[in-house]
Amino acid sequence: MIALVRGEMIKVRTTRTALGFASASILLVLAVVLITILAGDPTTRQEKMDAFNIGGALSIPLLLFGIVGATGEFRHRTLAPAVLISPHRARLTLARLVAYTFTAALVGVAMLLVALIVGLPLLSGQPGPDLESSDYLTVIGGGIIAATMSCALGVGIGVLVRNQVAGVVGALVYLFILEPLLPLIADDLVKGSILGAAATLGGASPDEVSWLGALLALGVWTAVAVGAGLFVDARRDVD
Repeated sequence: MIALVRGEMIKVRTTRTALGFASASILLVLAVVLITILAGDPTTRQEKMDAFNIGGALSIPLLLFGIVGATGEFRHRTLAPAVLISPHRARLTLARLVAYTFTAALVGVAMLLVALIVGLPLLSGQPGPDLESSDYLTVIGGGIIAATMSCALGVGIGVLVRNQVAGVVGALVYLFILEPLLPLIADDLVKGSILGAAATLGGASPDEVSWLGALLALGVWTAVAVGAGLFVDARRDVD
């Protein structure tokens, strides 16, 4: 298993996919921090925490990174050689899951560093209460968890659907079109939404669900996607 994870990590390091998604994620964080602080003029603790929140919409690039990474073997038809090395498909999927979520955690750390390095000097001149140690702990710890679990969810979706375009487009359609419509169906559905749970983990105000509830909700999404992907993939023929 260690050798499989090492092999997947080599793939991650030697392709430009990880670098591209990492760069996009960091630039997105930089833009959000600057807009939130300079244009939003935050004065409350919650508004200042929102400037450093990498959950919610900011975790979408890492979710897409997981989808693209998991579907790469199917798109480029390189799964067969990998299966010859290790015929246990579940072990290959789990190795890919470990490699990509570990990379996502590193990207999450980089995103938070950029947010803090740029945002803290800007917030020092803002009126209102300063953030406390517990606030930073929530932002940092919750943000990394949200980034990692979002990527793991993406890997599960990618293994399940196999088609890279369908996986990416389907995820974007759900996140930006279908999920915002959930309150029209039932207010309680928002409590278990992907973006809502990720945002709460990263430090957003828990109006709909508690921090632990958000962790459970995103964990359920991830477990279902990964479990379904493992179940379906084990029964597919290798192209």
